[in-house]
Amino acid sequence: MKAHTKPGIFSVICLNVGTMIGSGWLFASYYAAKDAGGASILSWIIGAAIILIMALMLSEIAIRYPTNALFTRLITLSHNNHFGFVIGLSNWLLSLIVIPSEAIATAQYVAGIYKPWTPYIFAANRLTLIGILMVIFFMGLYFMLNYWGVRLLSKINNAITFVKLVIPIFTTLIIMAAAFDTGNFTAYHNSFAPMGASSIFYAIVHSGIFYSFFGFQIAVAFTAELKRPERNIPIALVSSVLIVLAIYLILQVAFIGALPSEMIAKGWHSLNFESPLAQLAALIGINFLAVILYADACVSPSGTGLIYLGASARMLNEMVKNKQMPAFMGNPDGNVQFSRRSLTITFIASLILVLFFNNWQLIASLTTTFILISCLALPVAHTQMSVHQKQISVKILPFCRAMALFIFLCLSYLLLLAGTLYLCVALLLHVVMFLMYSYAIQGKAFKATLDHFKSSWSIFFYLIIVAVFARLHSTLGSTYMYYIAFIILTICMFFCLVHQKGYGNVKS
Repeated sequence: MKAHTKPGIFSVICLNVGTMIGSGWLFASYYAAKDAGGASILSWIIGAAIILIMALMLSEIAIRYPTNALFTRLITLSHNNHFGFVIGLSNWLLSLIVIPSEAIATAQYVAGIYKPWTPYIFAANRLTLIGILMVIFFMGLYFMLNYWGVRLLSKINNAITFVKLVIPIFTTLIIMAAAFDTGNFTAYHNSFAPMGASSIFYAIVHSGIFYSFFGFQIAVAFTAELKRPERNIPIALVSSVLIVLAIYLILQVAFIGALPSEMIAKGWHSLNFESPLAQLAALIGINFLAVILYADACVSPSGTGLIYLGASARMLNEMVKNKQMPAFMGNPDGNVQFSRRSLTITFIASLILVLFFNNWQLIASLTTTFILISCLALPVAHTQMSVHQKQISVKILPFCRAMALFIFLCLSYLLLLAGTLYLCVALLLHVVMFLMYSYAIQGKAFKATLDHFKSSWSIFFYLIIVAVFARLHSTLGSTYMYYIAFIILTICMFFCLVHQKGYGNVKS
C-alpha cells in the first residue's frame, strides 16, 4: 500500500474511538449503576486511568515495533513463541467473543423497538432462531466490509465514528435537560457508594467498563498499514481514551440523574431494563430520542464488531507468521496486506460462538476475563524490554518499571473479581489449546512438549494462584492478611513472568 493512501491520524483515532464506543455505551451505564450506584462514576475514572497508563506503555513498544497485531505479539517479541502463544490465544479468543456480542447487542435493541416483535427475536432472555439469523446477517456485513482491506474499512469507520460521537453527546444533553436530579446520586441509603468501596472495582469488571475501554489498543492491530505509525499511534491511543472517558462519564451522570427517584428507592439492583437508554428516554417522555437510540443500536455496536473482525483476522495472520497457527491460515492477498483466509476462519469461528451466549452482560463479563489475561502481557513485556534498554528507544512513561508493576497488581485484582468460574474456564481453555498447539508443532515428542511448557509455565501457575484466591474471596471473605498474601504472591509471579525463560528451539 502506498504511503499517501494509508490512513492518517484522524482515521487512527477513529479506529480506536469507534471500537470503544460500541455496545458499551448502550448498556454499560445501566449495569454500572446497578453494581455501584452513584460511585460508578469513580469506576469509569479508575478504569480509564489504568487503561491510560497501559496506552503509554503500548505506545513505547509500538514505536519500536511498528508491526500489525502488536498487542497479540507482545510476549512473543519479549520472551518466546510458546509463552507468546498463550497470551496471543487470549487476545484472539476475546476478539472472537466481542464480534458476535456486538451483533447480539444490536439484535437485543431491535427486539425492543416494537413489542409484538420481541418474542420472535428475543425470548426467555435469549435469542430465538430469527434473532440468531439477524445476528448472522449483521456479522455477514462485517465480513464483506473487511474483505477489501483497511482503506475501505477506515473510510466507513470514519463516518460511523462521527455518528457514534454525536449521538451519545446529543443523548446526554437531551436527557439532562429533560430530567436531572442531583439527589439521585445519594438517594439509596443516603450514600454515594451504598454497596461499599469494593463495588466500585466490581463494576469495572462486571458492568462492561473494562470491556468498553479495551478498544484502546485496536489501532496497533493495523500498525503496518498506517501512515507514520511512530507519531500517530501514541497520539491516537492517548487521545482516544480521553475522548471516550469524557463521553462515558457524562453519559453515566445523565443516566443516574434522570432515573425516577422511586426506582432508586427500591435499590440499585432492582433496576430492570432491556434497552436501558431507549427505555429511560421513553420513561421520561422523550419518545423521539428513544427512536434515535433504537436506530443507533444498529450503528454503534456494528461499527465495533466491524473493526474487531478485521483486527482479529490480523491477529491470526501474525500468529501464523510466528508459527503459532497452521501456515494455510496466512499468506497476504493482493494489496490488502493480510490473509483473507484468516478473515474467513475468524468469521466462521465467531459465528459458532453465537450459539453459546444469550445476553450482553454475560458476554461482557466473560470477555473481560480474557481481556485482563491478555492485558497482563503489556506490563510483563514492557518490563522485560526495559531490562534491555536498547529494545525501547523512546521513553514516554516516567518510572516505567514501577508503573508496570502497579498496573500488573491492578489487573490481577480485577482478574480476582472476575470470579472462580470464569477463571477456571479460561485456564481450562488455555491448557487444552496449548496442548493442541504443542502437538501440532512437535507431534508426540514428550521432551518437546515439556520444553514448551517450561517456556510458559509461569502464566499457568499465575492463573491457578488467582483462581485459588478468587475462591477464597468468595467463600471466606477477605482480610488484611488475605490481601497482603495476595499482593506478595502477585509480585513474586510478576518477576517470574518477566524472567520466564525459553527452552528448546525458541527465542528467549
